[in-house]
Amino acid sequence: MPSFTFTGGAVNTDNQVLTATVSIAISPEDSVLASPALLPGASVVGTVAVSNVGDVDCLYFVSADWAAIPPTTASMAHVLAGALNASVEASPPLTAPLYTGPLRNLVDEPTAGRSLPLASVQEVTITVGLDPNAGNLVQNKDLSVDFVFVATQV
Repeated sequence: MPSFTFTGGAVNTDNQVLTATVSIAISPEDSVLASPALLPGASVVGTVAVSNVGDVDCLYFVSADWAAIPPTTASMAHVLAGALNASVEASPPLTAPLYTGPLRNLVDEPTAGRSLPLASVQEVTITVGLDPNAGNLVQNKDLSVDFVFVATQV
């Protein structure tokens, strides 16, 4: 039976495989909306700085994580989140806001993500207003909201 014997060869050494870091930071991390008791048609505005602190360009998405503040029930908070209009705009502006619609539908917006180049900062303005046609059903109802920013690779 024939066999082969290793008598010499070449070695390819010192190869490296590196990975990227996709990371963002926001400032401030605490509340940016200080809402008075809103009446129909009134709104409140806050601004967050979003920074690319990773080592590659990335995309980011914004979501609203809201919950009832007792004694408001979860179902009434859902109704209120539908009566609150949200607008999310980034600077420098594009042709349209990142999101405009009911607060309760603000999930992973914009759908294609917002580009955030390496080492850049964008100001994101969040406006939340009570629908001018909101009726008595949402009167004296309260909710808390966290705005969640998530980064992904381009």
